Amino acid sequence: MFQHITQPPFRLSTGKSDPYVTRLSEWIEQTVDPTKHYDFAILGVPLSKSSISFSGAHAHPQQFRQLLSSFTTYNMDEDIELSTLRAVDLGDVAMHVTDILRCHDNIEGALRAVTAGVTGMPVIIGGDHSITFPAIKGIRRISGKRIGLIQFDAHLDVRDTAYGGPSNGTPMRNLIESETVRGSDIITIGLRSFANSREYRLYAEERGMTLITANQVRKRGIEAVVEQAIRTLEEKCDAIYVTFDVDVMDQSIVPGVPAIGPAGLSSTELFTAAFAIGQSPKLIGMDMVCVDPTRDVRDITSRAALHLFLHVASGVAKRKQG
Repeated sequence: MFQHITQPPFRLSTGKSDPYVTRLSEWIEQTVDPTKHYDFAILGVPLSKSSISFSGAHAHPQQFRQLLSSFTTYNMDEDIELSTLRAVDLGDVAMHVTDILRCHDNIEGALRAVTAGVTGMPVIIGGDHSITFPAIKGIRRISGKRIGLIQFDAHLDVRDTAYGGPSNGTPMRNLIESETVRGSDIITIGLRSFANSREYRLYAEERGMTLITANQVRKRGIEAVVEQAIRTLEEKCDAIYVTFDVDVMDQSIVPGVPAIGPAGLSSTELFTAAFAIGQSPKLIGMDMVCVDPTRDVRDITSRAALHLFLHVASGVAKRKQG
């Protein structure tokens, strides 16, 4: 139905064993009905060739789908039932076997098609972090909106593309230098020491990026940090996109990320942030990237990534409930 998008290798059956329990696999539709309104349009982007370090993140979209039968649609803490919303799995963006730039072109084309043809907010399952640049570029080309970006990441991701081309270390630089997103409209939360360079910090600050370290989050509190980020971007931007590089979490929580590191954010902090961002009426898209199921333990990391989506979705549901 959409250019550059293919059906995933397999889909889960949606059989129901308990009439009082709704699993995510039952909630998420597998075929687009053009007559319906969707709140979420899920899209896999199985690209990891552009990762600086070894990564099996291309396997994440399928692992994400496999976990859908493991969780229900009910958020007990907030008393929110996600099945009041509509979600559809569109499939995966087609990847070229060797050509990373072709892959990025396909991602941009797919997001242009989805933005133009589906009412649901894109929920992108990476893949490495390089996918964020073409995804936002595709959304912006159709929407024409000034997009503010909240990035949860241990890394700045502003590496010079002259040293290795577009990679999972370059999406913020690519967004800025292509004039897709203004540097002053990017807020990065969760940066860690010994994971970046001073030169790239100066590059980011000179272009107006707001940089908040994981240690600053612990001192100020995640609620205050995220509330200010949302308010800042809502005041000056037409829309907000959020990207979760899962390596922003502590290595004890997410063993299945290529760049594990100590002193990261907790899952509770990230879920709290995701719930708050979901409540913004200007939220236009999201992604979860850099999850490598081949390095994971009992799907710990994939489960954390899935719950980021569930908490954003809970925020959207709360907003729609008024």
